[in-house]
Order: sequence, then C-alpha cells, then structure tokens
Amino acid sequence: MKSPRSTSIIFILIIIFSSSLSALQPGDEVPGFSVVSGSGQILIRDDLTDRKIMLFYEDRSQMSLNQDLKEYINSLSLDNNSVLTVAVVNCSDVGLLKKIWEDRLVDQSRKTGIPVYGDWNGKMKNKFNYKDDSNAFLVIDEAGKVIYAREGVVASSEFSRIGSLVQ
Repeated sequence: MKSPRSTSIIFILIIIFSSSLSALQPGDEVPGFSVVSGSGQILIRDDLTDRKIMLFYEDRSQMSLNQDLKEYINSLSLDNNSVLTVAVVNCSDVGLLKKIWEDRLVDQSRKTGIPVYGDWNGKMKNKFNYKDDSNAFLVIDEAGKVIYAREGVVASSEFSRIGSLVQ
C-alpha cells in the first residue's frame, strides 16, 4: 500500500506534467515546425520571423469553424510584408487519401485567399500541444512569441482586438 506522501507526490507530478502540456498561450515562443501545402510549398517556423503572423490550426472536419474571422482578416487588406495569415490543417490521419486532401488544401487556399498547409504527420499538433479535433487561432509577433491565443471559435467581439494587434 502506498503512503499518503507518495500518493501526494505522484498527484503533484501529474499536475505539473499535464500543465506543461497545455496549448500555446500568450508569451510562449512558437516551437519549430514544418508543414507542406497541397501544392508542395513548405512553411517552417523560421519563415514566421520579422513579421506578425495570424495562424489558424484546424481539424480537417472543422475547417470552416472560424470562417467569419477569416473574412474579417481579408477585409483588413493587410500588407503581406508585415503580416502573414496562414492556415494549417491536421491531415495526419488521411492515409491513402493524401492526394485528395492535397487538392482540397489547394482549393481551400483559393477560396479563402489564405495559404493552407497540411500537418501531414501530426508533429505540429504535438509540438503546439493541441488535442485531436482541435481548432485554434494564434497571433504571433515578429520575434516568434504568441501574443493572442484562442481555441475553438473566436467570438466576433474579439475581431477588432485582433485587428489592432496586427495593424
């Protein structure tokens, strides 16, 4: 039988470990990653320096979840030299349907006007500590630090705040 002290230590370690696995929050540095678009373009973390980034991370089944925010961002007519908007779709479980999903990412890029990349191996999802079926939106500053983070749907009441962060 375990002593109450050893049980408490195990419980504390579980809390510490699980808290270290939370999704990215403001102040966190964006970890290294590599994703590939449907047309074969590669995006790595180092491509995100020297300008602000608005990054959507989306589950394949919920790519339209933040469509209103995407439309709002497009309405801002931001300078791509100072602000970049990208979407990354978790495609780690597409298996034999990869070609179909490559075509869907290209189509989605065309429809939204936002470059869409695939997280084909799930490594980005893991490095960002997102769960399966996660959707998230980040604003990242020029130094690669998160300055805004939301999981799920971003409320329209947040849109002007996001706009002020990137203008």
